[in-house]
Amino acid sequence: MLYLLSRGGEVHSVSVNLDPKQLLAGWREKTGTLFLPALSETRVGDEVAVRVGIYGHAIRATLFGKVSLVRRVGRPALPPGIDLQLEKNSLAAVGFLAAAARGESITFQERAPRFASDRKLVVVRGGAELEVTAINVSDGGCAVRWPGQLPLVGDELSLRLRDGFFGKSVRAVVCWNEPGADRERTVGLKVLLEGRGARAWRTVVEDVAKSGARVM
Repeated sequence: MLYLLSRGGEVHSVSVNLDPKQLLAGWREKTGTLFLPALSETRVGDEVAVRVGIYGHAIRATLFGKVSLVRRVGRPALPPGIDLQLEKNSLAAVGFLAAAARGESITFQERAPRFASDRKLVVVRGGAELEVTAINVSDGGCAVRWPGQLPLVGDELSLRLRDGFFGKSVRAVVCWNEPGADRERTVGLKVLLEGRGARAWRTVVEDVAKSGARVM
């Protein structure tokens, strides 16, 4: 699926499934760009998350990046579609897709579903508390909007859970951070599933899923 978060916050989606030759023809490793022969309402500069699948293969991956080209009208040699300038964190994922498209033997673990969210959480780090907003949650962790100076990858912290879980917390570790430039800065947190905190976190994810939240 291709998700576009427009300036007004509206979400558009279109499925993107490629045959192996399409993916290999569209992937330009040196520049870190991927051409997707799919019609969409995107514009140059839009930031998107693309769920890419390959016909004939079980492997699929979510790629993040910014639209660098939009071709709405094309011809056989130059079909309509978009060029996606991939973020650094997505380069390994598209590498797995390309290996599968070439027929190489690879193994992968399907990622647990992530659900869009706007849930408030309190981070406890170094004895200080900070309120963040989880923009998506999954069984393994979450991505949060982070005000102020970003934590370092590998930093350990605690998440204090609200909405009926007062007093319960879960340990987490920073697995990535995204300083950004013209957008809100985000941080990826891997939840360390142990004890009561693990059960509380799973309940949070279940509540978000039952609310009808969009799967990312």
